[in-house]
Amino acid sequence: MAGRQTVDETITEQPFDATPAETTQEADQNRQEHPLQLALAIAERKLAEARLQIAELEALLEDIPEIFERKFEQRLQPVLERQERLLEDKADLRQQIQLLAPVPGEVRLRFNPGATSTTNGLALPQLPSRAPIRRMGRADRQGPRAA
Repeated sequence: MAGRQTVDETITEQPFDATPAETTQEADQNRQEHPLQLALAIAERKLAEARLQIAELEALLEDIPEIFERKFEQRLQPVLERQERLLEDKADLRQQIQLLAPVPGEVRLRFNPGATSTTNGLALPQLPSRAPIRRMGRADRQGPRAA
C-alpha cells in the first residue's frame, strides 16, 4: 500500500483553484449559514438551560416527601406533647378518685363537713337552717287539764 493513494488523498493533495464566482457563492452561503449557526447555538444554549432546570426540578421533586414529613412532624409534636399531658392528668385524676372513693363496705363519717368542702374546692349547697323547736312544758300548755 505504500505506492497506492486513495481517492481522498489525491483530492487533498491536488491544488484547489476556485474561480471568483465560486468564491462569491461560498461567501453568500457563509452569510446565510451564519444566522442559522447563530440561531442553532442559541437554541442549543436554551436546550442546555432547560435540561439543567429539569434536573433541578426533578431533584426538588425527590425532596418533597422529606419536606412534607418534616413539616408534619413539626406540627404533630405539640399535639403529642398535649396528649401526653392529658394522659398524665387522667392518671392523676383516677388515682385521686381511688383515694377518695370508699371501699365497698366502708362507711365514712364526716365530722367536719365545712373543712372538707373548702379543701376539695367543691362547694356543696348549704341547707336552710330550721327555726329552733320550742319545747313546751306542762305549764305552757293550755287546755282543759291545765286548770
